Amino acid sequence: MWKRLKIFTASVAGPEYQPRYSRLAGELDSYEPLLEKRIIDTNSQDKEWAKQAKALLSKSWKLLDKTKIDEAWKVFHTAKRLEVYGYSENERLALAKSLLEEISKLNEWRRFAIQSLLGQKKEDIKAAPDPEILIMAVELKDDYYNNQYYKNKLSRNLFRLLFTLLFIAIAAIVVYFIFNIYPPGEKLEEVLTPTGYLIGVLLFGFLGAITSAILFTRYMSKYSRITEIGSSSVITISKIFVGAAFSVFIYLLLNSSISESVKIFSFSIKDPIDFFAVAFVSGFSEQFAQKAIVAIVGKDENQATGKKPKTDS
Repeated sequence: MWKRLKIFTASVAGPEYQPRYSRLAGELDSYEPLLEKRIIDTNSQDKEWAKQAKALLSKSWKLLDKTKIDEAWKVFHTAKRLEVYGYSENERLALAKSLLEEISKLNEWRRFAIQSLLGQKKEDIKAAPDPEILIMAVELKDDYYNNQYYKNKLSRNLFRLLFTLLFIAIAAIVVYFIFNIYPPGEKLEEVLTPTGYLIGVLLFGFLGAITSAILFTRYMSKYSRITEIGSSSVITISKIFVGAAFSVFIYLLLNSSISESVKIFSFSIKDPIDFFAVAFVSGFSEQFAQKAIVAIVGKDENQATGKKPKTDS
């Protein structure tokens, strides 16, 4: 009853823990009697693996109570690996063959490592592997899934941040236009002050940068490798501010005296909406601002010819 109350408390504490908490709690609840039966059936009450497995199971519950779900999963997997010492030869043989069936889901180096431990195909396994070898193979599989869960956690937190920023940016743009409603017959450029222009450019620059960050994060989440730097909220926010800064730079460039001699577009920019659209693109793609910078300063000789700069040897 007390465990069920804790599960309910965790489920209402936040959306992140609702399915994850209850899933692990169910795994632990169902595994406890199985482990106890294994220990009794194999007469392993005094063996070290049984003591360690029960201690790890208890530690996993404590970590779960603190909502440290990833840590609790790792400890739980370690307890299950220790149970291999209590397996019969037939059980170890069956586990080895099932691992070779499952390795197609793993990345390449882990797949090769497990095959080097157990064999290339399940037909190659004639005898039950030693418990130590089998535990190493299972650990390679568990580490892969732990890394996947960790990557999912990084991506989930980053997406939550980005969509919050996206909502704020859209809401700010709506408020901006509400406060800059112009009477019928007047044009928006006649109503906006220079400060109003700059605020609008910044808002649309932020909108473009946030949209670009969301698409980039979604693209990176397809890969199995964990990119802690790419998933860092500080790095992501810095990219967003850089995109907004580029939008301001493009706006200043288009309103400067050198805009006539620097041709960035094949069309003219007149209305505020045009500036806002350009600000969005500037925030979305840094290549747009780089193109403008190159148009001002020009390419050096090495960039123009594609040669690498010479270095003193």
